Amino acid sequence: MTHCLRLSCKLFPMRTAFLSLLASVFALGVLRAQPVLTLEAATDRTLYLADTTNTVYVEAKVRAAAPPESANASVRNIVFVLDRSGSMAGEPIQALRQAMSVALGSLAERDVVSVILFGSEVETLLESKRRDQIGDLDALLAKIEPAGGAALYDALNQGAAQLRRYASTSTINHLVLLTDGPATKGPRERDDFTRLAELFAREGFTLSTIGLSDEFDEDLLVAMARIGNGHFRYAAQPAKLVEAFQAEIAPLRTPLAQDVVLTLDFAYGCDEIESVGWRPAAITERTAAYRFPFLYAGQDLSVLVGTAMRAMHISADVATVRLQWKDVATGTVHETSRKLSVVFDQSPNAVRKSVNRGVLRTTVNALVSEGMQHAIEQLDKGDFRRALRELHKTRAAATSMNADLEDAEITAKIQVLETYLAEVQSRGLNQLDRKILRSGLHNQFEIPTGEPTDK
Repeated sequence: MTHCLRLSCKLFPMRTAFLSLLASVFALGVLRAQPVLTLEAATDRTLYLADTTNTVYVEAKVRAAAPPESANASVRNIVFVLDRSGSMAGEPIQALRQAMSVALGSLAERDVVSVILFGSEVETLLESKRRDQIGDLDALLAKIEPAGGAALYDALNQGAAQLRRYASTSTINHLVLLTDGPATKGPRERDDFTRLAELFAREGFTLSTIGLSDEFDEDLLVAMARIGNGHFRYAAQPAKLVEAFQAEIAPLRTPLAQDVVLTLDFAYGCDEIESVGWRPAAITERTAAYRFPFLYAGQDLSVLVGTAMRAMHISADVATVRLQWKDVATGTVHETSRKLSVVFDQSPNAVRKSVNRGVLRTTVNALVSEGMQHAIEQLDKGDFRRALRELHKTRAAATSMNADLEDAEITAKIQVLETYLAEVQSRGLNQLDRKILRSGLHNQFEIPTGEPTDK
């Protein structure tokens, strides 16, 4: 009897540990049983007019599973690539030191960070190391002094080299670029930098850009952030750098899926396929394809494609939407699809009532954003009249879409457009206006953080 009791005493802790392990494995299995990515797709209406050609908009949404509340935050592997060219002398360099002090002080001890400085030459101020291994922050940041031109391209490459030292599928690998002007040394064409951003994206690095003051090329920074699945932020004054850096070190979430391909294969009778909005698609014949190197836990994304569709029968298929991806944790390849069809009706009233409010909101937002961007491009060329025509055309299209719906959110968007139109008509568009507007229009692809953002 005593022997049995002693054996039970030895086995009880082992049994408890085994059951605890079993529960953990079961919980992980339940989490993995849920699809990592889910796909939704819809058209802007369910009914379209018969005996005519209709404009049909298809929205495809991809949702990545949110991590469980108990999940530990991933280690952040972050590099700051900082402009210290001569134009940063004075208040900007002082504000940069302060912003970096706050940012580095906000990182978790196990996070990995590195700092690259660029003027005419590139310097690694801080090689990649854990935050708790840095030492005296003030002494480190005091070394940031203005010097020379701007070897931006080489600085980005050096920053990526630091990221690679600790990069893995379980780390958040993020590059933050700050600059107050154009590149003056080394490669400086836009294609050079967008190709570099594409390379980083394929490696699983996200890239955000921060433009300071009013001399930088916002179109370049916007393009890099879009390709890099990051943000473009505009800091009008040096004091805004603290806020910009803090936003970039928010607790980013773990990558869940890689090599993500979203395709929309349109049916016969669909012509003039066009990607609308923030994300460009590769379009061949009747197929629009979007590629994302990585998607992150809790991240939602949507794409919008328009087509001119001929009404040939009572009903017809519009498109098959397919989503393929590879699970980061297991390497398993997954695929899911949705087929969309519509019905053609002789009644204009029935067609008007069949509107999909969510897709229509997305469509109006995309059209207004694109219209404003096209207007900016015309203003850049000095063609004021064509810019105004672009804005008037956009307002007319948005108002027409909202005529039957009378949606408050769409109405508010149109009011923003009308305010902008009135400003352009009264005084044109100066460089500061342009940078503010570019920031608002292009900062639409959010890297998901630990805190939800309002959409």
